[in-house]
Amino acid sequence: MKTTTRKRSKTDQRGAGRESGASDLRLRAVTDAMPVMICMSGTDKLCYYFNKSWLDFVGRTLEQEQGNRWAENVHPDDFDRCLQIYVSSFDARHPFEMEYRLRHHSGEYRWILDHGVPRYASDGTFEGYVGGCLDIHDQKEAAVARQRLAAIVESSDDAIVSKDLRGVVTSWNPGAEKMFGWTAEEMIGRSILTIIPPELQGDEERILATIARGERIEHFDTVRVTKTGKRVEVSLTVSPVKDEAGRIVGAAKIARDITQQKKAERALRTTEKLASVGRLAATIAHEMNNPLEAITNLVYLAKHAAVRPDVQEYLRGAEEELDRVAHLTRQTLGFYRETSGARPMTVSSAVEALAPVFASRSRNKGITIVQEIEQDPEIYAAPGEIRQLVANLLANSIDAVGPGGRIRVRVSAATEWSGRRRRGVRLTVADSGSGIPRQIRPQLFQPFFTTKKDVGTGLGLWVCQSVVEKHGGAIRLKSSAAPEKSWTAFSVFLPLQEHGARAENGLTKAV
Repeated sequence: MKTTTRKRSKTDQRGAGRESGASDLRLRAVTDAMPVMICMSGTDKLCYYFNKSWLDFVGRTLEQEQGNRWAENVHPDDFDRCLQIYVSSFDARHPFEMEYRLRHHSGEYRWILDHGVPRYASDGTFEGYVGGCLDIHDQKEAAVARQRLAAIVESSDDAIVSKDLRGVVTSWNPGAEKMFGWTAEEMIGRSILTIIPPELQGDEERILATIARGERIEHFDTVRVTKTGKRVEVSLTVSPVKDEAGRIVGAAKIARDITQQKKAERALRTTEKLASVGRLAATIAHEMNNPLEAITNLVYLAKHAAVRPDVQEYLRGAEEELDRVAHLTRQTLGFYRETSGARPMTVSSAVEALAPVFASRSRNKGITIVQEIEQDPEIYAAPGEIRQLVANLLANSIDAVGPGGRIRVRVSAATEWSGRRRRGVRLTVADSGSGIPRQIRPQLFQPFFTTKKDVGTGLGLWVCQSVVEKHGGAIRLKSSAAPEKSWTAFSVFLPLQEHGARAENGLTKAV
């Protein structure tokens, strides 16, 4: 009986061994066909099996990997951490998950996600661990890139915005919040047309059509509107956004505020123009002064030689016109330099001196110029500059007024508050012209801006403002363009100052 029992026991063991061997063969056949990298270890923590995917990845044989030799491919910076996780989990019989860099057969280290679990026999006996490994290098690098990009987007001063192909905002970074005043919560889900001026909203349709074709838009200079209505000059770069299948699903745009840059560019162009005009003005004045002086002398001699009263009257008129031409030559394009410096004077003296100069122009157009000299306190100023100021304002009014119109020139004492009480004199030049439209008034004092298509240089009011500011004063405009009730009035305030204060402000220097 005992002999029979022993024989059956040996038979069962041989059968179990064959069954176990067959099971291992089936397991290896299955794991070799899997794209996941599989490894198995025994109770001694040593790895004895690696499937085909693992061996293909590292480019080594099973014999080269068995035991602890597989660890030769782990990145040195990751080895100690991985070993600690593996040993502590093994001893506690706990599953583990870890990421580390494993050397690919190409020599490149790639990130691996390793998930290991304990193995048990059918009777509950612990047999070791089985691990499944995935190559997550591309995903890891993409995640790092996304994090880096997100950090850049969050910290950028530029507005970085994304939208779908309908123009609905899908992301809005802090730079956009700062530039346009709308928070991300307010803008996400709202149309991008919210920040586009009405007259430019047609551009958005063309931008979306370009993006839908897969094309990129670079450095497109345009204007956008903030939450408060302020206009901002921006440079846009817009790129298509694609999904995982490569379909274009939206657009990402970067908007850079170039308002100050554009102002600097315009200022530079203006400076260059003024420099060119200055050189031209100096040449014109020099070339015209010599023949003008000769003609003036000839008219003077002719006037004294003429006998007939009517001829003398004609010559006096010619003399007035020559005076006007000479004055215009000196103030050509606003670059007349006052050589006599500042001194005590009255504004009325400048008005009275210019009355004959403009008499013929006003007479030819049938315009009435009325002088209203009230209180006229003495100021300390450069006479030539004040004459230039009055001449420019009068010339503009004569150009603006139609036949039969009226111009009123008033000089009076005045008091103005600009942080402190200041006494001075006020010059008002008012006309019955067609008025100045409200939309162009902010541009009137900019150099080279003019509404006179044929004769204007766009420098007259700019020169006026420069003269007034140099004298510490202020110039203001009021106007109405209403039909039948149109008018324009320029009001200039010039403060009373002592000689010393004027010298400190640079009034003894040329314009």
